[in-house]
Amino acid sequence: MSLTDPSRAFLAPDHGPGRGGLSYLRTAPRHLVDRSAIADVLITDWQRTGADTFFLGAQWPRGHAFYAPIAGAWYDPLLAAESLRQASLLVGQTYYGIPRGHQWVIGELDIEVVPAALLLGSRPAEIRLEVARSPDPGAAPGAGAGAATAMTVEAELLRDDDAFVGAGRISLDILPPAAYARLRGDRLGPPTSLPPLPEALPPPVVGRLDVRDVVLGVPTARSGRGGHVWQLRVDPSHPALFDHPVDHVPAMLLLEAARQAAQAVCAPYRVLPVEVRSAFHRPVELDIACEIAATPLPQQDAAEDTAVRVTASQNGVLVFDSLVVAALCD
Repeated sequence: MSLTDPSRAFLAPDHGPGRGGLSYLRTAPRHLVDRSAIADVLITDWQRTGADTFFLGAQWPRGHAFYAPIAGAWYDPLLAAESLRQASLLVGQTYYGIPRGHQWVIGELDIEVVPAALLLGSRPAEIRLEVARSPDPGAAPGAGAGAATAMTVEAELLRDDDAFVGAGRISLDILPPAAYARLRGDRLGPPTSLPPLPEALPPPVVGRLDVRDVVLGVPTARSGRGGHVWQLRVDPSHPALFDHPVDHVPAMLLLEAARQAAQAVCAPYRVLPVEVRSAFHRPVELDIACEIAATPLPQQDAAEDTAVRVTASQNGVLVFDSLVVAALCD
């Protein structure tokens, strides 16, 4: 069943009081959503509705500094992905005993959205996430009662007057500092040097206005064989994509690369992503060149949305892949 089928129900029919009682007056504490800048915190309120079900409020600004409106008319669908990411971290820390300092490693992140529900209005969109957490496959020895070592979270997103915006799913592994240090080995912590930043594609090609927000470098030699291949631009000084120091490429940067790759394939037409399904296979290193490749998938007829498979590779090893389905902006 499609994620955006409104008949999906993650919660019991009787939600009890407070269904519309979320507050949008202030943001959540920054550490609960792994953000340093208050302006990038989307979650505003949260409440438990069942053993493993929750409501969370999120406010989407009409002019986010990075997730700007698409074609001046639609909220950026990646706001749904970022809201889901923030919601999962808050729920894990608030209700499942995940200590501050543990590392959250995203394995999969899927979203689908309804374009008509993303149209800008006269005020910021107030989003209600109806969230359900799936049971862990098993807790690690010594994790403690209620502590999670993995989480899968599903959510439906509703806007303002309960208009159905879309749905999403995220799966994460949760590692204590010692386990994460063993996983990363000598790559723990930001690298001391990075390769030169490749020249950016022209911003309009990837649907951007500011060259600093372009995450795809000029095409490599391989693109001359009929494909679409670029080098990932990793700029740790970017205020939104690198909100704080990290030792690997952030997941949201890879999603942005997938979106920009799909837009580049469709250029000069402007497109709105309506479905993004992504798998993060291993940490993407900051100091190793990362190749982004895009392949348009065959369409049954001209009326279908465009589907593009986007992959990221380092030293010939697949590290990330994504399916982006995009509708023409008209």
